[in-house]
Amino acid sequence: MTNGLQKYLLVLLIIALSSLTAFSQGGATTGSISGTVMDPKGAVVAGATVVVKSQATNQESTTQTSGDGTFSVPSLSAGVYTATITASGFKQSVVTDIKVDVGGASTIKVELEIGSANEVVTVVGGAELLQAQSATIGTTLIGRQITDLPNASRDALDLVLTMPGTATPGRPRTSTVNGLPKGALNITLDGLNAQDNLLKSSDGFFTFIRPRTDAIGEVTVSTSSPGAESSAEGAVQIKFVTQNGTNDYHGGLYWYHRNPALNANYWFNNRDQVADPVTHKAPQARILLNQPGGKVGGPISIPGLFNGKDRAFFFVNYEEYRLPERTARTRTLLTPEAQSGIFRYEVAAASTIPAACTTSGATAGFMRCTVNLYNIAAAGAGGPFPSTPDPTIGSLLGQIRSSVSGLNVRPLDVAAGSAAELNRQQVSFINPGGQTRRFPTVRFDFNPTNKHHIENIWNYQVFGSVVDFLNNVDPAFPDFPNHGSQTSLRWSNVTALRSTLTNNIVNEARFGLNGGIVLFFGEVNAAQFANQGGLSLGINAANITNATVTNAPSRRNAPTKQFHDTLSWNKGNHTWTFGFDFTRINLFSQAFTRIVPSVNFGVDTTLDATLFNNVFSPANFPGASDGTRATAA
Repeated sequence: MTNGLQKYLLVLLIIALSSLTAFSQGGATTGSISGTVMDPKGAVVAGATVVVKSQATNQESTTQTSGDGTFSVPSLSAGVYTATITASGFKQSVVTDIKVDVGGASTIKVELEIGSANEVVTVVGGAELLQAQSATIGTTLIGRQITDLPNASRDALDLVLTMPGTATPGRPRTSTVNGLPKGALNITLDGLNAQDNLLKSSDGFFTFIRPRTDAIGEVTVSTSSPGAESSAEGAVQIKFVTQNGTNDYHGGLYWYHRNPALNANYWFNNRDQVADPVTHKAPQARILLNQPGGKVGGPISIPGLFNGKDRAFFFVNYEEYRLPERTARTRTLLTPEAQSGIFRYEVAAASTIPAACTTSGATAGFMRCTVNLYNIAAAGAGGPFPSTPDPTIGSLLGQIRSSVSGLNVRPLDVAAGSAAELNRQQVSFINPGGQTRRFPTVRFDFNPTNKHHIENIWNYQVFGSVVDFLNNVDPAFPDFPNHGSQTSLRWSNVTALRSTLTNNIVNEARFGLNGGIVLFFGEVNAAQFANQGGLSLGINAANITNATVTNAPSRRNAPTKQFHDTLSWNKGNHTWTFGFDFTRINLFSQAFTRIVPSVNFGVDTTLDATLFNNVFSPANFPGASDGTRATAA
């Protein structure tokens, strides 16, 4: 390969890996400060020294103004900064309270005064409200905006729902931003992709690692023209940054308690359930929510051994979410008569009555027929067939009836104008459950020198539930054994090194990984089917509620590994940003087709053709032309 061709390919590579913008921000979790330095007559001042210092940690970054008096300090952690500008023949100028947001470019304009460098001119609040150095459009929440916004879940992602452009048609996970599809969302926590990437296209507003409001220092949503370091994984960038420790110790304890004891019961609960004989009140789906937690941060110091002020910091947040759930369920079961084989239906009085049918009184021109299906089975063509219920199924139906003893078993609801339901009933009850979630977060920051910064953020989240109401795998009937829960252990770790290589070159390298097993219905085993004879019986063929809610446990893990590197180079009045991002997402899954064999049921049409045509035919639903008003369950 010739030297000319090598140079040509190198130029193409640089163009592919970089973007040229005026004063662009650097890394995915940082912002920048840029500005212009002038003399009293408005002429630019070249060669002025600019020192930017964090007010929280005293970490410094130093640069110089270019020939046209401009400067840029990239890759700054979110926070509040002070800029000190010195130049020969001018008084020292100090600009305080410069707010730096994630992905933002704060801008200051400094006018130096003639005088000695020993004299100081202080300007308070030098950052312009109008951000003129980047085309990125975004919104940022910080500090008390995060902690003081009312949020029952204390999930920091729910804060995004308050930002412009977000629409939420139902649960928070149904939300969209600017009407874009879910796959356009890219949600990061400290620069690491935090989404459940298996579901990103259909459920992109769901994060595998759940950021907590007391652990988050800032959240930024950008919806247009993200920087080169952000645009690879989504048009909408939602960036969370964990709080960090400072030179002062800060912390807090809290316990959020929500008790609905004084709330009125739901009207349907009062209608459908039996009132307590003492309180005369129907059971209530009472949700008692407790959320204890605490946080603390500051310098790492060991008396007599190590003083971490300006050098080493920590931040720890711990939160629990305790939700003893209770959910009302309505189930369908056979009437005691139908359970014993006695089936009832209505036909028009002028219709031909099957021979096996015993008629009773007419109602508005309809005759009520009663048949004994076991007698028909005993005398059926091709028989005799068994004339008693299968012992396993009979026992299961008996257990269903016993489980709802004392509850309000009532006729099945039917549409207005439809015939009464003669063979099925319904019952409502409250299934108990509960969730416990734990959210520890630990962050360390180190400044080994003024030119290097190291940070490490670790999350370990434990989710556990008694039953999984979300996937409807709570018991089919009170205290029935078959049910499932959802449990998971989720973790993430992010490590970053930010280095000021020269006054004009800053590099940030960031490596993160997350993962964890999500276990669906892990307790499902053969013992849960003992009341069904060790099988999963499809009694729902009779249009009643099945005793099986789940027969197929599963688990999955979709770990993410990500490496991100950004090099910012100030050259003249431009900032070149070079970088690359490598993301690898794996999927490991295991699913059982079934734990025990399944048995399905149907209708035998050979027993009595006339009876089948008049009773079991799919055409004989209410309103059918032959006058039949009710059909088999």
